[in-house]
Amino acid sequence: MASPTTIQLFCLLSCVSHIYGWIPRLINGRPKGGMLGAPKAPKGIKTPAAQWYDEQRLDHFDGANVKVWSQRYFVNDTFYTPGGPIFLMIGGEGPADAIWMVEGTWIQYAQQFGAICVMLEHRYYGESHPVPDLSLSNLRYLNSRQALADLAQFIDFFRMRMKLLNNKLITFGGSYPGSLSAWFRSKYPQYVDGADATSAPIYAQVDFREYLQVVTDALGTTGTQCVEEIRNATQTMYAWWGQPEMRPVLEQKFNLCDKIDHTNTLDLAGFFSNTAGNFENVVQYNKDNRAFEGALGTNITIDTLCEIMTDFTRGDPVQRYADVNSLTLKTYGQTCLDYTYTKMIADMKKTDWNSSASEGGRQWMYQTCAEFGWFQSSDYANQPFGDWFYFPV
Repeated sequence: MASPTTIQLFCLLSCVSHIYGWIPRLINGRPKGGMLGAPKAPKGIKTPAAQWYDEQRLDHFDGANVKVWSQRYFVNDTFYTPGGPIFLMIGGEGPADAIWMVEGTWIQYAQQFGAICVMLEHRYYGESHPVPDLSLSNLRYLNSRQALADLAQFIDFFRMRMKLLNNKLITFGGSYPGSLSAWFRSKYPQYVDGADATSAPIYAQVDFREYLQVVTDALGTTGTQCVEEIRNATQTMYAWWGQPEMRPVLEQKFNLCDKIDHTNTLDLAGFFSNTAGNFENVVQYNKDNRAFEGALGTNITIDTLCEIMTDFTRGDPVQRYADVNSLTLKTYGQTCLDYTYTKMIADMKKTDWNSSASEGGRQWMYQTCAEFGWFQSSDYANQPFGDWFYFPV
């Protein structure tokens, strides 16, 4: 039976974890997925300037609260023809980037259908700050219900301002914004004529054990040996964690930022979660279009990792697993693997809008832990990454 501290760790590690989002999120300075980075602007193409909706309600569900704030949005009317539809891109758990107003599949659709494109930044992310800071008391207005209500109020404003009262409206979103797109179509059907929900996690579940099932199956497409070598590596690593003479070997091979405290189960979970993340992130974006987006590590694929894991000239399974980690560190410009619970907590405690946590980590931690779950645990029985970042029952 897990202790309360283990439950706390799982929430804090998983909430900032990797599956639902558009922007790079960091745990202890390392990317943890959800990294749909903004593409590079085409040469000679200017992106539209930010605009602001100054009358967004802080709390849509408390009639006595009359506070309002300024929400950022972007518009591209280049392709609009009279009577054409409104395309609304829903912002997610990171800054809204104006590059999406001139790039992406939805822009091709806009050209085809003569649409006007608008993107609304999600409350609490980017420059859309409804509160003075990210203290816990101020985070109470951050949830999907408020975000959906933001969309409805903004649409009323936008239609009036642009004199588009009767035009069809289609929402777009990917990952968490994809969920918002689908939920908005369901909750506010009078506002939207269609919803594009790409890779949308519609069902919020606490223990998302199936995630590692998909990772394992994907790695298995290269043959059974890759998965078996990962399993051999993690079992040996766990044994070394408890052996005084082998802990320095782990520290050296994985270039750890701190010495191992073998009694700290929170650090143990962080170490195995982060090293598993080296594989999870690659599986999530294997051979996609991230090169177009200017993302790092686009040349690292499932084949790349499994070639390392099955290259016996590199040494034992632990060494090969460490080689994968070294490749990740080098790719993302990290000097060492930061895995400790205390450092992660220290970073996530920062509440200032200018802090690193305000880029999305603290907000998404709050949303996921308070509202969605989606915790990618090691509870799937047949995965090779060990069972040390599990979900307590």
